[in-house]
Amino acid sequence: MKVVVSVTILFSLCWFFMGNVFAQSLTAVAVNREINDSAAVAGNIISVASDGSLKRSAVDYDSAMVGVIVDAPILSVEPKSDKTKAVATSGEAQVKVNGNVSAGDFLTSSKTAGVAQKATDSGYVLGKALKAGGSDSLVNVQIEIGYRQVGASATAVSKGFLGTIVSDPAKLKLSFAMILAAIILTGGIVAFIRMVNSGVVAIGRNPLARAQIMRSMFVSGFVVVLIMALGFGAAAAIIFLGK
Repeated sequence: MKVVVSVTILFSLCWFFMGNVFAQSLTAVAVNREINDSAAVAGNIISVASDGSLKRSAVDYDSAMVGVIVDAPILSVEPKSDKTKAVATSGEAQVKVNGNVSAGDFLTSSKTAGVAQKATDSGYVLGKALKAGGSDSLVNVQIEIGYRQVGASATAVSKGFLGTIVSDPAKLKLSFAMILAAIILTGGIVAFIRMVNSGVVAIGRNPLARAQIMRSMFVSGFVVVLIMALGFGAAAAIIFLGK
């Protein structure tokens, strides 16, 4: 009975400890770094300053962001000391935000030191909010530092090369004509090579019929060239059609 009680107490303590750890830093992977900012606390965004030191970000869409301070990461590397703090560079961590944030919003740095804001323009972002939160609250964020297209810019980029071609009749005609010409050229070359190979083999098997085989090759070659000319003419007509 005492063994069962002891095991139960030990399990409860472990569960409580692990619950606190994951509640604070979730699945963040961090690097122990010396922070040259005495006011920096857990949840603050950290960037590389102009002098090379690490401080709280205080610029909108800061391209020098390196991560977020966390209290108890699931994994941390580099030596730990009284001067270092764990800076999460990937995974899921809690970040202090300014303003209302919804799940799925991209977050970035702001002019308020160390505090994140919703990314409404294209630029460098910290990651994506996994839960909603209000101003001065801690929000769970999937850290993925990098450049992101947000809003109207993202819609324009998502159209891509194909979307641009489809929306422009002139480019669509040109693209179709180029594809047609490429098919005709490839088909003509393949047909010519096969014709020559067949003619050479036929002459080798029946040298006495060489003249007749050569005439047949000439006629076949003329037909291939004629078909190619007609195809290229059709491609040219498509390009200039409607001009």
